[in-house]
Amino acid sequence: MNKKSATFLGLVTIGICVSSYLIYYHYALRTGDEGWCNINNQINCKNVLQSKYSEILGVPLALFGLVWFSISGIFRYFRRGFSVAFVGSNTPFYLFVWSSIGLAAVIGLIFLEIFSVGSICILCTTCHILAVGIFIISYSSLEKPLSKYVRDLFYY
Repeated sequence: MNKKSATFLGLVTIGICVSSYLIYYHYALRTGDEGWCNINNQINCKNVLQSKYSEILGVPLALFGLVWFSISGIFRYFRRGFSVAFVGSNTPFYLFVWSSIGLAAVIGLIFLEIFSVGSICILCTTCHILAVGIFIISYSSLEKPLSKYVRDLFYY
């Protein structure tokens, strides 16, 4: 395994662990647990995880993060040689698109944390940094220009 793959899998693994803890912490706050990462009013996981923005239809955003990190790892597995008809040689492109979606979500979540909630969650910020790292690695793993991947999709 080369350094880039090891780094990628490390980022995914840490992301899965932190997202899992965020899910636990999200529900633990409902039982009165104060947690350990409430430093002040601006750096406060409790404020973020109890805000109205912490769930979509009752599902914690951390669960979406857990799924995103897991699927990122699966794409990397396909990239390492396991071929499926719908993935095939375009796996680096699909991983880049997937990580771009994650990056867009991160930008939106950071905006909500800063401007709507008024607090930043250290654990959430860790996931944001990991997602940016995955985006950078996925971009650097592209084997040909993006336009060629797009062309391959339509003229395969």
